[in-house]
Amino acid sequence: MWARNNPSKLWTPGQTLRIAFLNGTPEFKQAVRSAASNWLAHINLKFNFVEGAEGDIRILSENGTFWSQIGTDALLDTDEPTMRLWPHSSNHARYFAANVMHEFGHMLGAEHEQTNPTANIPWNRTALYESHGITDNPEEDDYQAGVIRNKLNQLYLDRADPSESLYSTYDRKSIMHYVIQQTWTEGDFQIFPNLELSEHDKAFMAKAYPYPPQASE
Repeated sequence: MWARNNPSKLWTPGQTLRIAFLNGTPEFKQAVRSAASNWLAHINLKFNFVEGAEGDIRILSENGTFWSQIGTDALLDTDEPTMRLWPHSSNHARYFAANVMHEFGHMLGAEHEQTNPTANIPWNRTALYESHGITDNPEEDDYQAGVIRNKLNQLYLDRADPSESLYSTYDRKSIMHYVIQQTWTEGDFQIFPNLELSEHDKAFMAKAYPYPPQASE
């Protein structure tokens, strides 16, 4: 797992984050609270879920979207949602919970694991680009192809600068890792959906949001 450290987007340990639901059914809200709470045992933060538009974090229930601001970027625009979550039926509860944990990972400051500074993914760039409808030659790009290329580079290919990052060893099991199809890589490498927090996820966040040392007796 990794987070940016230039500047840091982490919250202050010990802080209570006010998390507002802008809309959504009672079932949606309960599912979000339940999934998000998986982080709480590993961080020195508290979540205070409230109704209405006033919150450090503002969640919008919206079909087709899983998205979140990164860490304290949520404080930059107080008029817009800072997280969008796609409501799912109870038949897809584990998938929904995994995505909520992923987006709350972003809210806590974490970035996508496939761009970890120590990631060693054997990408087949040509195959990745072609699967998204563009070629491996940027000189052939029109405007839309250029947008797609930049997005793919940002989400998958561009590893973070170690000097500007807080990071642990690359973790294939991280909740922050995207699915990677085997056809996008060289050899036998693929990532299936990760549905729960990994041990590295827990350890990284425990270090990012530590409890104060207990006074010796």
